[in-house]
Amino acid sequence: MEKYRGLKFFEHIPATPDKGMILTRLGYKKTTTVMDDDYRKNLMENISKGLMLCNTKGVFGTFDIINRDEESVELENGVTLKSRSLSKLLSNSMDVVLMASTVGKDIVDRIVDEIKNKDAAFGVILDAVASETADAALDWMVDFINKMIRREGKKLTGMRYSPGYGDLPLSNQKLIFDVLNLERLGINITERFMLVPEKSVIAIAGVEGVGYNE
Repeated sequence: MEKYRGLKFFEHIPATPDKGMILTRLGYKKTTTVMDDDYRKNLMENISKGLMLCNTKGVFGTFDIINRDEESVELENGVTLKSRSLSKLLSNSMDVVLMASTVGKDIVDRIVDEIKNKDAAFGVILDAVASETADAALDWMVDFINKMIRREGKKLTGMRYSPGYGDLPLSNQKLIFDVLNLERLGINITERFMLVPEKSVIAIAGVEGVGYNE
């Protein structure tokens, strides 16, 4: 794969989450939840306020797989990811894409302030907006990468994997944090491997030939 040497940073990702997904995260059911017009209008306005607070950024890097067995995947940069399920996901991949996104500190601080001191309901809405926007930023980068590699007859795996999911320990966040230089995006990591600001996400996907798993 003709890949970026080094990392590709996006200082602004124009990712807009699906408002239906935000509503689902808030517990609204499309077929059964009834909202009057004023309530819906107010809810949508609060969602829009949340979107305005997001400072969405991201980064990705592509790395060769140099060794793989049923238990782990070793990358060219010396990182070894130990997970049977991740190894299975990457069984047809020649490269791995490591990526991360964040919506920044402003909305996270506002969520805490609203829930603790002001309007807890608004804080919950902001929390849903921030979570969905961080995921939408990963979707945006996946689309970006797929457009770039499609002409080579390649695509990213349909599923992406994150540390802490399945049998991939959360401690892998530290390995990927260092590789992606996430401090440049204003992200830090705690001793327990949690990302700060909270609404920041790391993900892993494989690069495989078009036609696999289709």
